[in-house]
Amino acid sequence: MKSRLVLIVASAVLIAGGALQFVRLRDMSDGDRARPSQPVDLKRRIPASLAGWTVRDEPLGPNESVRSVVERTLNYDDYVYRLYRRNGVTVGVYVAYWAPSRMPVQKVASHTPDRCWTENGWTCLESRCQEKIATRNTALRAAQWRLFRAPGVSEHQEHVLFWHLVGSRLYDYGERFNTSPGLVRWWRDAVSYALSGSEEQYFIRVTSTVPFERLAGEAGWHELLTALAKLGLAAPGEV
Repeated sequence: MKSRLVLIVASAVLIAGGALQFVRLRDMSDGDRARPSQPVDLKRRIPASLAGWTVRDEPLGPNESVRSVVERTLNYDDYVYRLYRRNGVTVGVYVAYWAPSRMPVQKVASHTPDRCWTENGWTCLESRCQEKIATRNTALRAAQWRLFRAPGVSEHQEHVLFWHLVGSRLYDYGERFNTSPGLVRWWRDAVSYALSGSEEQYFIRVTSTVPFERLAGEAGWHELLTALAKLGLAAPGEV
């Protein structure tokens, strides 16, 4: 009986949160709904070349049909997905940007490797929630850290860092693996979006085929981190 009551309450909360978002979207003017995306020139802000590394931009999907679905789902204003390769090592940087009120915070927060990679067959082998990382001169905000293994019998592994910036603050994912959102946090964000919209947002993900510690001596690695720090990842008090 108790578990059934909890399920009913949880369902009601989710339905109410969804209704609040619908009301806000319905009340937006036609101009707001139809406004074009607002690029922030991410391709220029993330290094397009690194000494000694080959660099290639990647699409968000293997074909046009998949890319179209991704674009509609994420509804971003701008993005860059760039791969850097050197001596058998691959580092990937993915950054997506949403202008104020473009997307509810809780929707952006739900598209993490925890959920999306797991749904596509990847296995999380390890996770940490307050990973410290720094350039040679600047400490970055604490990251979510993961170690994933590719689907199937593959031994391929990816080391992953990710952050979600909402305005000037770092989104709090809590101390857990987030295959689904925390109910209280989801409801709080839904109400906030319904009442006042959202601030601008960045979702930033960095991947590596080797542990990040092995990149510490690479000048190119620190150049990448410096660029991310300038997007808003520099720890409070850092320049």
